Amino acid sequence: MRDIQRARTIGSMKQASMHVASLTLDETNPRHANKTASLEESIAALLDKGPEKLLKLARDICQHGVNPSELTIVLVDGEDNVVLEGNRRVAALKLLHNPALAPTDKLRKQFTAIAKSGEFPRRLTCVVAESRVQAEHWIRLKHTGENGGVGVVKWSAGEASRFSGRSTPTEKARLFIDAVNEWFPDDPDLLSNTQTVRDARITNLGRMIADPAVRNRLGISFDGDVVLRSYPTIKLQPILARLFHDLAGPISVDQIKNKRQREDYLEKVEGELPKLADRLEEPEKYSKSVGAEGSEGTSEADDGSDAPPKPGRRKRADFEKRLFQGVTLRHVSLRTSDVVEEAKRIKIDEMPNVAAVMVRAVVDIVVTEVADQLGWRRNQDTLKGRIGAVLQQVDPDKKDPHLSNAWRFSQEVDGALILRSLHSFVHSWNNNPMSSEVRKLSTAYGIVLIKADELLEKKKR
Repeated sequence: MRDIQRARTIGSMKQASMHVASLTLDETNPRHANKTASLEESIAALLDKGPEKLLKLARDICQHGVNPSELTIVLVDGEDNVVLEGNRRVAALKLLHNPALAPTDKLRKQFTAIAKSGEFPRRLTCVVAESRVQAEHWIRLKHTGENGGVGVVKWSAGEASRFSGRSTPTEKARLFIDAVNEWFPDDPDLLSNTQTVRDARITNLGRMIADPAVRNRLGISFDGDVVLRSYPTIKLQPILARLFHDLAGPISVDQIKNKRQREDYLEKVEGELPKLADRLEEPEKYSKSVGAEGSEGTSEADDGSDAPPKPGRRKRADFEKRLFQGVTLRHVSLRTSDVVEEAKRIKIDEMPNVAAVMVRAVVDIVVTEVADQLGWRRNQDTLKGRIGAVLQQVDPDKKDPHLSNAWRFSQEVDGALILRSLHSFVHSWNNNPMSSEVRKLSTAYGIVLIKADELLEKKKR
């Protein structure tokens, strides 16, 4: 066998390390309508299915490596190591190693740029089949659905949601109740009301805490199965006691069904909401995996006393660490996408000044490109106008709760102040941005970047 190292038997086939250069794409790949005659033709045929998909796969390999849960299946045919399963990933690797294999100058430049952005392997762990028949069973299971449970069984929406940490409002409501019970074990009225809400009004609570404006005023957020609170428990007790009393009793779903009604409720309980001056320097977390006495769940200083916090004060959650974390743009130009990906490496707390400058730069770059690609000419003279043009396109009625802060920061009454901050991050050397300020802007405008990218997707369709 050619270029096979460290082979060992795995079931009826052997597993071995093989050099990418030694692998040959399958000229009879079922993805091709007709048999191909060369490596270049095989790569061109895969790119014809949609070059952006292979570009994204190459970029993902540079960022994360080759998927270790899916091994390439190879057939040794004379001097050739023919790839029976994994042609797309092998093609992406070959293009990263040798962009000249791409059929057009534009694609060659794109793969060259991606190759410079990260690292990618020269060798692959492969499974070596003795014949196509031997490999056929596994390839069929991979590509033809569940096959009664023998093949890959796709996750349901709920299963995917639980894995990714984006649980449903009802699941978050149950988790929030667990946290409240943990925070206030000695408040019998509150505990009674949380039980009532859990038993009969859980969807109403889910509706409330699914609203970003409500979460912001309560000072709570979610990171997977962790509840984060930004105020000491003593400062939260009045509003949480009121909230659960109301949800357990007089408030019906018809009174909190839409965003305006929830805003009216917040105005009504304004006197019981915590004050911004009382916010903790870093949020505290509750997780079911932390015991009642766990130092990560609460701290001794939560009761408002001067007692020092217990050791093990939580670090910031992952989603808070980096600029535009979780934002991935798939339809902007490759350069703009690369700018965003590079900006996402910036740790806000370690480099707040650079992060502040990049918030301003990235937002401007993305909204300007979108306007240019879509041919917009109106409202393009200022950053406010460019952001506003995107917001008007994606949320003309201002009903998307995820964009409420972006509207407020850039278009509404206090928007001018926020925009001045964005400008001063770049142009004023007397402005020292705080990490918390940068984090809020990154979170608010990250959604705008995603929505702007989706506008380009609609254009391509």
